[in-house]
Amino acid sequence: MDVAAEGRWCLPERVTLDTVATLYRARCEQPAAIRCFDLNQVQEIDSAGVAMLHWFRSRQRQLGLTPAPIEGAASARYQALCAAHRVEEVELP
Repeated sequence: MDVAAEGRWCLPERVTLDTVATLYRARCEQPAAIRCFDLNQVQEIDSAGVAMLHWFRSRQRQLGLTPAPIEGAASARYQALCAAHRVEEVELP
């Protein structure tokens, strides 16, 4: 769950209702330190995971930062869930 030195947050296999509280608490005080959300290890993401990522990226915007990109194989699932829940999201790489 650590953010690497370059600011890459490698999220775990599950980013779901069962795991987001722990993930959120681990990073909620340091949204500016996250430069990339790496979803390469993610096998399962649900609406709770989408909400958490959306919160972090919104918080980064509030701080005057460009929201960190979301990368990795699960980013397409993230985008689909955003669309399904009508969550407006800034463009992803």
